[in-house]
Amino acid sequence: MKLGIIGDIHANLESLKECLRFLKGKVEKIVVLGDVIGYGPDPSECIEIVEKEAEIVLKGNHEKGIVENDYSRFKKIGEISLRWTKEQLNSEQLKKIETWPEKAEMDDMIFVHGSLSSPLFKYIFKKEDCIEEFALLYKKVCFIAHTHIPGGFRKKEGEEKIEQLYCDFSGKMELTLEDDYFYIINVGSVGQPRDGLPFSCVSIYDTQTKKFNLYRVEYPAEITARKIIGKKLPSTLAERVRKGI
Repeated sequence: MKLGIIGDIHANLESLKECLRFLKGKVEKIVVLGDVIGYGPDPSECIEIVEKEAEIVLKGNHEKGIVENDYSRFKKIGEISLRWTKEQLNSEQLKKIETWPEKAEMDDMIFVHGSLSSPLFKYIFKKEDCIEEFALLYKKVCFIAHTHIPGGFRKKEGEEKIEQLYCDFSGKMELTLEDDYFYIINVGSVGQPRDGLPFSCVSIYDTQTKKFNLYRVEYPAEITARKIIGKKLPSTLAERVRKGI
């Protein structure tokens, strides 16, 4: 089975549509790793699309904030966008995101938004962040998002050393999962990448061959940026989209 894995859409409708066009005909199922909403200008539309297109949709920290009406873990820019987002959603949509799980499993895979130890909130940036996570990993691979930076880590069974996996200069990554290693793979962000490349991150994992590919998809970011400004969301969010920061 070929599985499409995406995360951190952040209400960026233009990017989501292009990513789904890219995946069409290439995968049998789609998994969304949370943060469908927040920051971006089209939360309602993005919720409706992922509910229709994805096999699994996880809750991210932005969904958690809205569901619990608790913005204490967010910086001011995040709080402003989430308060605005909540006003755009109807009661049915709020009920939908409340039902999204924090973790899911499929075959030899685990899916979470942030990490195994803290599914919604912990950021994994470096090898030291993974020590606890590999101790908790009981499947072949854990797919995460949350940092908006694609990449990954692997650890050989029975050994302590953790290796960091990087994307190439174009922001893409290709690897084959080896039998004697465990993996934590970050699929990056659809709607607000932060690795300096303003192109959406889209991943495909082949469960038969164990091949993983992370692609970058160009989309009309300027349209999203103008929507952000037009809806009076913080202008910084528009610059993030334009520059991939």
